[in-house]
Amino acid sequence: MKNFGEIFRTFRESRGLRLKDVARSGISTSQLSRFEKGETDLTISKFMFILDEIKMPIDEFMYAVHDFHRDDLNELLSKVRQFVSSHDVEGLKKLLYSQIESHSEREKFHQINIILLKIRLQDLSGESYYSEQDLLELTDYLFGVEYWGYYELLIFSNTLDVLKHDVFMILAREMSRRSDFYKEIPNNRRLISTMLLNGYITCIERGALLDALYFEKQLDQCFFIETEMYERLVFQYAKNLYRYKKEKDNKVIIEMKKCIAAMKLVGSNHIAKTYEGHLDKILRENS
Repeated sequence: MKNFGEIFRTFRESRGLRLKDVARSGISTSQLSRFEKGETDLTISKFMFILDEIKMPIDEFMYAVHDFHRDDLNELLSKVRQFVSSHDVEGLKKLLYSQIESHSEREKFHQINIILLKIRLQDLSGESYYSEQDLLELTDYLFGVEYWGYYELLIFSNTLDVLKHDVFMILAREMSRRSDFYKEIPNNRRLISTMLLNGYITCIERGALLDALYFEKQLDQCFFIETEMYERLVFQYAKNLYRYKKEKDNKVIIEMKKCIAAMKLVGSNHIAKTYEGHLDKILRENS
């Protein structure tokens, strides 16, 4: 990994800015020069200040720090989605075992990632991989974090379907409180929306229709803009699923199929395939 100063200099120069253009109050040109050469570090407040001076968000900078790769969890989830989409049980097993082999007991986040992999592998294969102790460790971690950031939202969104319903609902409500001030960050806002959509569908599937209305109310407050097509389509699909579960009205199946067709129309074929499988499962269970 390159040092922060070297990466900062690359972006500063690419914007045509000189050292003196960035070094204002609180930091000198010589201090900034030493930082760029890797000779010294900056306090977090000064670092955030100079990022603001070159108009660069911290998440964009950190993406460059990681050699333009996503963080470990997102990389992991990308592989999981590929294996699930192709129903590659062996591929997902190998991914899990490789993570276990590289695991250290002191790496708390790594252990949480492994639990997530076990959950998704069990769902895909039908074999037993995670234990009650794993779920306890997962929920203890989530309850123990006072303010949920991107990592916690991602973990919860991808594991909520296996949690006991009362625990799941408590965490969902806590999530709203513990991540509220992150909603203005686009990535986090979208992830919160995804979590709410997953929670909404999970409640409907479980027949917990009153709890489903909690998520519907939260989603109504999201005010999805026109470019958020995925969220709009899934929300519409889920509302029709709610009607189907509550009223047993077969007419809404047509509306759900329209949502899936719209997904295909915009090229989201893998997502459409996922919801086609979901709808088939719902119809089989109610036939």
